[in-house]
Amino acid sequence: MTRRAAVHMTWLVGAVGAAMAAACSNSTTPHQPTPCPSYSGGLSQGDSLYGLYHLVSYCLDTLPAFTPPAESGHVTLIHATSVDSFVAVLVPQGQAPESILGTYTHPGLDSIHVTGEVRAPGLPFAPPVDLPGRFLLRHDSLFVTGRLAVTGANPHTVSFIGAR
Repeated sequence: MTRRAAVHMTWLVGAVGAAMAAACSNSTTPHQPTPCPSYSGGLSQGDSLYGLYHLVSYCLDTLPAFTPPAESGHVTLIHATSVDSFVAVLVPQGQAPESILGTYTHPGLDSIHVTGEVRAPGLPFAPPVDLPGRFLLRHDSLFVTGRLAVTGANPHTVSFIGAR
């Protein structure tokens, strides 16, 4: 559900800048980045939020979204009697996986709030993460939009699409 904001931000900014420069090299009008899609709506009748969702795509601030095979991963939402847990794993092609581990609450009809920590190779500690957002669950597809805040990094708008 999240991009490794604290880990690969330099690479991401460089890649986005190069893509924008290439897209606009023959243009006479300024390029306006397209924001990530936004989702809301909650559960459809009879659906359960809990389960394993494989990555279909995710977006960090602006399109284009990241999709397999360049990125793979999953989000798991687990319901337990004491606390609901959240595990997100993103695997950039050819690199070690990065994850967010934590808990989540479902405070409203279409609201989800994740708190936890980021774990990634090369990080000397696991920085805290906070992701309040909205979701839409239709049949076997989960759509999430939120504001990802990792301690020590600027917040980012993210969206995620996963399928069971």
